[in-house]
Amino acid sequence: MKKFTLFIMMLVMCATTTFAQTAIASPDDVKPGKIYWFKNCWLSGYEGYSATLAYNADKGMIWCSSNIGVAEDPTDPIQQYAFVEYEGNLYMYSLGADKFVSYKNDGAYVRDIPTSFVTISESTFGDVNYPWCMAFDGDKLIGMYFVDGYEYSGYLYCTGSNTANNIYSWQIYEVGDLANADELTSRLATAMTEGKKLQAEAADNLMYKVEEAEEFLSDINYTADGGGQVELQVSDPAAGNYIWCNEPEMSEGPIEQLVDGIVEDGNFFHSCWNGPVEPVHWLQVDLETSIQNFSFTYYTRSPNIANDFPDAIEVQGSNNGDTFETIAVLNNDLPQQSGKRYDSGNIYADKAYKHLRFVITAERTYFHMSEFILNEAAYVTVDEAYQPYIEYLNDLANATVAAREFWEANMDGTATVDEYNAYIEEIDEFMALVKGLVSGEPDDKTKEYIVYLEEEILSLKGVGYPGEAPRAAYQALIDAAKANPTTQARLDLQEALKDYIKTDDIILPTGGEKYTLTFITYNGRRNFLNYEVFEEEGTYALSMVNDTLTTEGLAYPETAVFTCVDNEDGTFDFMTADGKYLTTPAQSTESGSATGIIEYPTCFTIVKMYPNGKCELDVTYDDLFGLVALNNGGTYMAPNSSGTTYYQGSLPHFMASWTSAMAIEVWTPGNDTGIENVGIETVVEGIYDLQGRKVENPSTGIYIVNGKKVLVK
Repeated sequence: MKKFTLFIMMLVMCATTTFAQTAIASPDDVKPGKIYWFKNCWLSGYEGYSATLAYNADKGMIWCSSNIGVAEDPTDPIQQYAFVEYEGNLYMYSLGADKFVSYKNDGAYVRDIPTSFVTISESTFGDVNYPWCMAFDGDKLIGMYFVDGYEYSGYLYCTGSNTANNIYSWQIYEVGDLANADELTSRLATAMTEGKKLQAEAADNLMYKVEEAEEFLSDINYTADGGGQVELQVSDPAAGNYIWCNEPEMSEGPIEQLVDGIVEDGNFFHSCWNGPVEPVHWLQVDLETSIQNFSFTYYTRSPNIANDFPDAIEVQGSNNGDTFETIAVLNNDLPQQSGKRYDSGNIYADKAYKHLRFVITAERTYFHMSEFILNEAAYVTVDEAYQPYIEYLNDLANATVAAREFWEANMDGTATVDEYNAYIEEIDEFMALVKGLVSGEPDDKTKEYIVYLEEEILSLKGVGYPGEAPRAAYQALIDAAKANPTTQARLDLQEALKDYIKTDDIILPTGGEKYTLTFITYNGRRNFLNYEVFEEEGTYALSMVNDTLTTEGLAYPETAVFTCVDNEDGTFDFMTADGKYLTTPAQSTESGSATGIIEYPTCFTIVKMYPNGKCELDVTYDDLFGLVALNNGGTYMAPNSSGTTYYQGSLPHFMASWTSAMAIEVWTPGNDTGIENVGIETVVEGIYDLQGRKVENPSTGIYIVNGKKVLVK
């Protein structure tokens, strides 16, 4: 029966596909008012690959469909295109993006105002099934180039000229009628007239802003000379710029791989894990010439490494090689995942040093890195009042240079209004910051930030959020800033917020209190634990249920309620209504089974969620704020995102597919217990990140949206 049903479904799909597709017979067949689907010759020759043009919303680009996991489907809007005419030229329109497609950086980008028209001509490759070439602006052939290193262009190459190459050969199918053809024609005409005026105004505004910033830097006598990367070497201790480790691992990860410029898989340095002797491990650079101001960059080892990344780095300096002084301690936002880059930012020492030591703390003493880079900062001179703020002046200077370069690179009108405005906003932000720091006057942005912190951050309470001591300490900083709301006070609050969010001193559950236990995935899905007793059968089951209740303001059912037991030794248990106890289900146990419930206490340790090798690469402490994991003797539950199967892990997971991250929330019948609005009473309208910065177009991550904590994907 199943085979017959599948056969019928396949017939229906084939019939639909055949009916929907009509290959064009001539370039003249391509006309406004129709919907088209494009299939590439080269990639179509490889079994298992999809070879169409597909809109990638995350990138704002047209990509090779295979690389975003999209199967060939002429009915899929993200694979559908139309052509709109303006002044005798055809412009490609993406139905999935609802924007026009234009050439940029070898790829195809979507935008409101197109900058490239499209022409269609005959391919000379010779395959009758793929007889057409498409080109931007008549001379930039659109090709599908499924080769590593071309991700930046969406695995497309739109700069070709060889019509005899199969990567530029296409079949073009007509797949439907465009319902809004007239509206698009009008929209394009408006974009090419009024839109281009706005674009030109934005370009002019950017140049005015660049000139304003350059004049400001000149007025305060800002100059920056020298600097650049220090060429490190590992072969000659007597020569300059020699980098070494006090205890390297001898069996793998030689130090040569730390400075060879390679960050790919299998190329890394490792300090000694095979019976380390030293209590701490460090990297040291013996310099040829003393330096005072510098920065460093390192890349974490990849792929799929779970632990032993640097947790903190103490930077020390010495001029005799024996006595070292602390210059800086870096312990915020050091990446805990594979394949990540860390930039220290400029470090300003009180004097120049001949030897720099980087003392590295990791959970098991030893650490690994893929690459380490040392840079000398430029020598900066500036008026005395601005000398304490050289770091921010450098940011302003760099932003100004980048903005001018952007303006010059887009004089052909390829940039969008938003892109111009982004550079303007960045320059404005740095200029206001520097001027505010120098003046020391009360700052309206600081006052707004204080309101945000009190009404949106400190109001987040409950299990997993910071406890009484860190909350009181941060409140004291806020109160001090209220008395003197300067720009510097705002920077201090932003920096202290990082420690507040990271603190391990969190609120723990209360014995005797009723809670719900909800797994939260990287993608924001909520699966709550649900315990049911089936009296007639004499059985019970622990399952995970997709939470569709909190978004509607509804409470969880009583079957989702567990009573906390405080064992008064730092461990906790969660008891069912019939007196049983939650435990860690066995590996691969299906949701809805009896496994995971026992007759005696488990004694869980509640661990604050933290970024690690079992989290998605872009996960930060901000994303994990208020979430915990249940540790059972070193084992964590890490069920799949669909809530069908339990798994175990030695580290807490936070991924799209697996998660250990849990919201432990007090249960009150009839109240919304969702993470989105825990403890929030006063609403500050708008979208903010956890640092209190207002966001117009949020990307992925945790935000406060009109007073609610939400995960945006």
